[in-house]
Amino acid sequence: MIRELITILLGLGVGCWVIALLKAIRTAGVRPGAGPGPFPPVEPGTRWLACHDMACGHMTTRWLPGPGGTLRCERVAEHRGAVHLTHTTAEEGSDA
Repeated sequence: MIRELITILLGLGVGCWVIALLKAIRTAGVRPGAGPGPFPPVEPGTRWLACHDMACGHMTTRWLPGPGGTLRCERVAEHRGAVHLTHTTAEEGSDA
């Protein structure tokens, strides 16, 4: 019984050291990755609204203020139409 216990403890000890050695070899010379970059500044008047265009997948996107109290989706260049505007008084995210 004592013999088996000693064998188990030696096996665990050697196994742990082998795993630690393999990890040290695998991570030798590896630098930690860079963290996330800074968030871009948000333009005053920006709102998060649902965009009902297929390019945005009907998801909530950032809408930037435009002339005359309008808002435009920040991904307007990917939309089907040339202009994708909505008035602030219109239903959120709907085309004007």
